[in-house]
Amino acid sequence: MKGVVRPGKTRLAARSLTLLLAAGLLLSVLSGCAPRKGTVMWFEHSTKKILHGYENPAGHAAYTLCLAKNEYEACQLAVRFTEDRTDLTLTASAPALNGKTSNGIRVEIFNEHYIPVTMSAPFLAVSPEEDGRAEEYPDALSPHDAPVSVPADTTQPFYVLVHAGREAEAGDHEVVLTAQSGGTVLGEAILTVHVWDFVLDDTPAMAAVSDISRYSMERKEAPSMDAEESQRLYEKYYEFALEHHVNPYTLPYDVLDDRADKYLDDPRVTGFRVKYGDDNYLRAVAEKLSRKPEWLKKAYFYFLDEPNTEDRYMDLVQLSRHLLEIFPQARIVSPFFVNPDMYLGNDALDYCFGSVNIWCLKLFCFDRDRPENIYTAKQLRKLAPIADRLAERRAMGEDVWSYVCWEPGEPYLNLYINMQGMQHRLIFWQNYLLGANGFLYWSSNYWDRINDPWENGATVNDLSPYVYGDGSLLYNGSKVGVDGPCSSLRLEAVRDGVDDYTYLSMLEQSGMAREDVLKIVKRLTASLTEYAENDDQLYRVRYALGGMLEKTACNLPG
Repeated sequence: MKGVVRPGKTRLAARSLTLLLAAGLLLSVLSGCAPRKGTVMWFEHSTKKILHGYENPAGHAAYTLCLAKNEYEACQLAVRFTEDRTDLTLTASAPALNGKTSNGIRVEIFNEHYIPVTMSAPFLAVSPEEDGRAEEYPDALSPHDAPVSVPADTTQPFYVLVHAGREAEAGDHEVVLTAQSGGTVLGEAILTVHVWDFVLDDTPAMAAVSDISRYSMERKEAPSMDAEESQRLYEKYYEFALEHHVNPYTLPYDVLDDRADKYLDDPRVTGFRVKYGDDNYLRAVAEKLSRKPEWLKKAYFYFLDEPNTEDRYMDLVQLSRHLLEIFPQARIVSPFFVNPDMYLGNDALDYCFGSVNIWCLKLFCFDRDRPENIYTAKQLRKLAPIADRLAERRAMGEDVWSYVCWEPGEPYLNLYINMQGMQHRLIFWQNYLLGANGFLYWSSNYWDRINDPWENGATVNDLSPYVYGDGSLLYNGSKVGVDGPCSSLRLEAVRDGVDDYTYLSMLEQSGMAREDVLKIVKRLTASLTEYAENDDQLYRVRYALGGMLEKTACNLPG
């Protein structure tokens, strides 16, 4: 299978290897309760995109879901019937530990909605016979709070999201998921929630930033809403994004507004964009943010996007130098993927040293095996790999971020609707591999070019009609009676990926050498184009990480 990392290629530290081998026990399939005739129920990992035509030959099963305290994690329960079901409901019993109701564990069930796509190269590595094939992929999530219809011989998955609070008790908590129709129980499945005995901090180990457009929000939620309603709804969108470890570019209030302070102080906020105003405004911002070091660490300026010529880079440096004269501690980012030869420097990086201090490159620019993705022929002859140069900047206290947008497509990872969840989640493992501490995604609700994101995922049809979901990780809740945004399988994968990055960082903080942590990472992604495609492999490695952290929790900072 393409891109699979062969575990035998790397050797972990003895402790890591032992736990990884033991992790296989977690994923053993157990027999669930027998369903009624004509009903099939089974679990899948959260990263699998389950198509309507997919049939699981093993039928139903039990599942063990593992997570830390103060963490979200999920799985999927799929159902398939031999006859139409027009009033299906799926319910979860209260989590129970040792026969008693578990406090601090919450289980939510979501419907998965399907988006039509056309499978097409070059964005996906499809075979010639698959090119142009129409398909429907699951993505949008809505609360399962009313009966749904499931046609006969159609697989329908439900997203089962579990949250363990800080006060959750470590150990195994049992949840029974029951499918019913017309008051008749069709089947039951057992979900075991295993809570590790350590807590994730409210502040993720990496920054993930993305725009939320008020304009798109207003157009799709309620075009006639007034300013007060727009503000209320934007705050809901902002809070929802924070819950998923994504920091919207724009605070709900201007940074100089006292009402912004609660967001500046929020430990979940890892980044926010400051507008580039006149000199008086910049001085006022510098004065306010300098009051607290943690505010300065979160703020960044992002006033020029994707410079691609020598003149644009000169504009970037000129504006940056003026800003730094007024605000010497300012953090400045300008995502880019074009690196021209500069008259006053070897390349754009060299020219921008001292002016930019958050280095944000499109993910494929870091590829050591394809330096031509970012270097000209002249640069290839004399410059070190760009990852090494950026590692030097990181060592100097600057930040390194990656980003994706409507490109790159396969063999690189991205957030397309018709990619597998593994390809979303492993972006963050690759960030750790690269030594990057941030991820930028240009928008979470770019719906300007489509009438209904629930029906059409070709959000950037001006660039390509075959890229689905670019710039759109959210769905407008008004479509399904929700006051606020709805999530997507891709946004859930982003949150999980950021948590995975935090696990890796915690392991390094506990005393494991970075080289040994990287050996664990390379079991899933050895390079930007070599990555595991088997979901079981991800969960085995993740289970090993949780076990190691549980054993070393006493060594973690705080």
